[in-house]
Amino acid sequence: MRNRPIILVVDDSPTQLTAMKESLENSGLAVQTARNGLDAIKQVYLSPPDLILSDILMPELNGYHLCRVLKNDANTAHIPIILRSRLSEPHDHFWGEHAGADCYLEKTNDLSAIPETIRELLANRPLPAAAPTETEQPLDAANIHEKLTGVLDRLLYESAISNEILKLTGQTHDSLTLAREFLLFLSKISRYTLGGLLLKDGPNKYLACLHIQNQVSVGLVEHTKKELLSQANIDLQSEPRLRYQLLENEGIDLGEAETSLRMVKSIPVADGNETLAHIVLFDTPGNTLTSGMHHALDIAASRFLVVARYLKKIWEIEEVKADFVSMLVHDMRSPLTGISGFSDILAEQILGPLNCDQSQALENVQKNCDRLLHLIDDILDHSRLEAGKMQVFPNPLDTKPLVEQVLTSMSILFADKDLAVTLTIPEEMPLVMGDEKQLTRVLVNLLNNAVKFTPSGGHLSVRLTLVAPTSPAEPRHLVQVDIQDTGAGIPASQQEDLFNRYQQLPSSGIFRKGTGLGLAICKELVGLHHGKIWVESPADENGGSRFSFTLPLAPQHAQPTCRQKPSSPAPPTPPAASSEAHL
Repeated sequence: MRNRPIILVVDDSPTQLTAMKESLENSGLAVQTARNGLDAIKQVYLSPPDLILSDILMPELNGYHLCRVLKNDANTAHIPIILRSRLSEPHDHFWGEHAGADCYLEKTNDLSAIPETIRELLANRPLPAAAPTETEQPLDAANIHEKLTGVLDRLLYESAISNEILKLTGQTHDSLTLAREFLLFLSKISRYTLGGLLLKDGPNKYLACLHIQNQVSVGLVEHTKKELLSQANIDLQSEPRLRYQLLENEGIDLGEAETSLRMVKSIPVADGNETLAHIVLFDTPGNTLTSGMHHALDIAASRFLVVARYLKKIWEIEEVKADFVSMLVHDMRSPLTGISGFSDILAEQILGPLNCDQSQALENVQKNCDRLLHLIDDILDHSRLEAGKMQVFPNPLDTKPLVEQVLTSMSILFADKDLAVTLTIPEEMPLVMGDEKQLTRVLVNLLNNAVKFTPSGGHLSVRLTLVAPTSPAEPRHLVQVDIQDTGAGIPASQQEDLFNRYQQLPSSGIFRKGTGLGLAICKELVGLHHGKIWVESPADENGGSRFSFTLPLAPQHAQPTCRQKPSSPAPPTPPAASSEAHL
């Protein structure tokens, strides 16, 4: 700063201009003057002052516009600006602050406090980011209007990005949809071959979403997923729960040939020391992002922080609710257990004989007690799953005896409704990595649902197949389990939400049965096995619904020797022969 700070005073009133110039010079400050915003901009670029003191209501270019032009130029953004006006409404102060002004003063006849305010701002002003560049052409009205137009265009562009990102707060109830919509928006404002978003979706829970815009190989997709986790410092060995979703543009053919990619952008979305999301973009070596793309991505990431904070607040609230519900239902277990125990004593007629009506009433009490106890168990288990407190312990597992045992244990239930049950398993089904106890629960839940919604005399089929990888999202062979019923089917509009907790189909039909937690528990347990679960209602002659889930194969060295094919290192393909049982 110079020995005598230079203050540029901008005012269209000659009287105000003279009075302010005299007051500041008497305080030891050097003063330059301008009659309007256009004249002020010329002087700023030709001979930058140390501070600008400007009126707001002026012809040609008002104080708000002057402030916004200068604050959006790296060469002049460091210059403190005081806006001074007789406008005293709250919204006047608001617009002054959001135009970038460092201070807003109301005009009064007392000018004595202004020099002290100026000195405080000069003492605390930031240093310029770089030395001001020389103006290449003389500044005139056309040049200044062009500069102003550029600033306004930039503000409109940033505002459009902000509005589109903030709309995503409406998707925070579904983190997968949120991630998908955000990546699709990024593809509109930037160029990339493969983009990734890692989103924190709860305590120690993450969602990794990849978006492919051009042809890449399976290997590169896997490499990108690892790089995304690496950039966000996520170590899967520390047991975070990770969901993975791949988005492919229509018509993209995922080939095997390796395509070279390089990371062109990596942006953490952090709230203090906590990273709530991380964005990574990859492109071919010959392609680079323009400065405009870099700026747009930075704006999008900064606005996405608002959405990520909103999502964080939602799962924090859900965690508190889950703890409260767990405490509540846990306290309900003791009195229900007592009721159930005394009901059993009465049913066994230990306290005396019962007549027919009393026995029937007692049987209803016992059934409803059992139903409430099952509901309590489901709520507690789902709360533990959501909190990451329930773990699975996968081991190499033969699915055939597991499924057969489950079907045998439920044979009485099938017989009560006269249901025909068919089991189809290939003769040489490889082992899967699974927790026998938890997979038994998944099968029992799905079969119980199938029984509930299948009319008497219907048919259930259970089929296990070995499926080959179909996309980079499924890079390995998997075992797929299908449970098909011949019930009324499930409307397509209801299928997507069916695995959410407490979610049931409309009560107007036959669908309102159960607690609404069984399928949510199945989804969590299958996810902990790194599998997927879904439902379809095939449009064939049998109708009904088909619930399917996948399980990863056990490592090759864990497979029985007799099931390996030494001539080929690839995973075995499903043989034509199969064992089919009718129960």
